[in-house]
Amino acid sequence: MADHAIVFDVWGRYAHFKKIYVTTSALSYAIPFKTSIYGIVGSILGLENSGNIYLNHFKEGVCQIGIQVINPIRFQRININLSPTPGPIRDNRKPTLMEFVIEPHYRIFFHHTDELLMTNLKGALEKKQSVYTPVLGLASCLANFSYIGEGKLKHRTGEVIVHSVIPKSDLESFDQDFWVKNSIHIQEQDMYPLEMNVQREVTKRESILFDLNGKPTKLVSKNHYEINLNGGNIGIMLM
Repeated sequence: MADHAIVFDVWGRYAHFKKIYVTTSALSYAIPFKTSIYGIVGSILGLENSGNIYLNHFKEGVCQIGIQVINPIRFQRININLSPTPGPIRDNRKPTLMEFVIEPHYRIFFHHTDELLMTNLKGALEKKQSVYTPVLGLASCLANFSYIGEGKLKHRTGEVIVHSVIPKSDLESFDQDFWVKNSIHIQEQDMYPLEMNVQREVTKRESILFDLNGKPTKLVSKNHYEINLNGGNIGIMLM
């Protein structure tokens, strides 16, 4: 069970998180899937990418991640020329209308059982250094990042105001009156990838819930955490 987390923000101009259960898709998830955060952390630390070896550092059970929406979720569809073969586009261009998240900004709560990996990540974030260029889904969607802090995690159950994405399996019930009073607009995202092996086969999925504008949501949970971040306590849920 997680006992502390490193907190950092990632953002960019565009993001595209391809629907991972199909070979090609012009549509994007609104939220980066957990395995894409593995890729961002791997890029910052310079973990070996060939053969997806970096995924060996993120075997199921060793890493827990919470994601908070900072900027409201907005989509834009843009015409992109795709190539039927790898490399520069020379012929047979395939104009495709692709969906992008516009001005994406997410806060990441990151816990790993490997303390050395946690220490190295914190150092790189504080220095704002990365070995490889982190991206938000596609190589053309460059990502910026900044260190926010580190906090101890206290495991809790019951009523809480949650600031992060909500794994549906850990949800007991929502406070409907809180929804109405605060104009909460909950979206559900199915088939959300949680874990992946080095063959890039998704081994675990989840349904997640989040407010489109990143507003915190009051609920009763089976499993959440309280984190003290820069002098204030907030509720989050980890995946």
